[in-house]
Amino acid sequence: MHEMDATNRATSSGPVWIFLLLSYLLSWPFWLASGVLSGHGPTAFDFRWLIAQIGVAGPSLAALLVSGIIHKELRPNVLRMLPVILLPLVLPGVLTAASAPLGVAEFESLPSIATVAVCAAVILFFSPLNRRLSSPGTGEAYERPGARWILLSITFFPVLFLLAWLLVNPRGGWTGSAFQGDPGELAWLLPVSFAHNLLLGGSLGEEIGWRGFLLPRLLKRHSALAASLILGLGWALWHAPVDVYGGFVFEGPAAVLARVIWTLPVAILFTWFYLQSKGSLLVALLLHTSINVPTDLGLSHYEAAMVLFSVFVAVAAVIVSASSQVFRSSSSRA
Repeated sequence: MHEMDATNRATSSGPVWIFLLLSYLLSWPFWLASGVLSGHGPTAFDFRWLIAQIGVAGPSLAALLVSGIIHKELRPNVLRMLPVILLPLVLPGVLTAASAPLGVAEFESLPSIATVAVCAAVILFFSPLNRRLSSPGTGEAYERPGARWILLSITFFPVLFLLAWLLVNPRGGWTGSAFQGDPGELAWLLPVSFAHNLLLGGSLGEEIGWRGFLLPRLLKRHSALAASLILGLGWALWHAPVDVYGGFVFEGPAAVLARVIWTLPVAILFTWFYLQSKGSLLVALLLHTSINVPTDLGLSHYEAAMVLFSVFVAVAAVIVSASSQVFRSSSSRA
């Protein structure tokens, strides 16, 4: 009877809708308080930016709340994850906000070191070395992902973007502000940028929700493709307030549609990585982080490169959907 009850809870659609609603409710008010929804949001890493980051953590916080409610046995797991989500807001978040740099390249030494150190601890927490970690979506223990999938999660999107960037730049026009300084500064900027984007760029605040909670529950009821599209729509609409007022390719409501078009193929590729890596949350975190790093490098013709990069992502999603057996089957996970 207990196993049957657990299965019914795992396949119920109720927690999915509660999670989505709670994600929005935990994010949008903080964005409003920070000024993001007024159209005059933070332009530097100041304390308004830090308030907005609490909203960015909405999906992960919502996942832990819903997980702890529907799975009493997972409450210790929730209590272990919660400090990991909140720690970056205090350290290095407060240090970064206090120094108020205009970009990651202008981080002072202390926030930079704190960012890299906390990121290393977070990666270790979500690594296969942590045997006590369970999925907040299903309660299942995480399996070890193959090393190649960890490596591919870091390199897949950057390689696609690099190819797009090389193609859209004229001969001899491959420049970026990050390349104009000392090579040692670039070598330090890359890990700082990666660490910052993992902790406070959306990865940690979102992925425990999207791939840690929502995706495994959707996969209990839907095919991998359908689950990806449902998740992608919810993921895209979660950004709607910021996109309407801040823009995303376009201005106003058209930005929401642009976000949906961008997010759906990305969600398909994330699902593919999720399944190939045996549901690894670490892989999802690294994959999400890798998309954001190029924005910190000040690359020439960045917007044009992003357009071509989006095309590459869409083509990759189509190839995965058409060729991968898990996307052709009616149910990808038992």
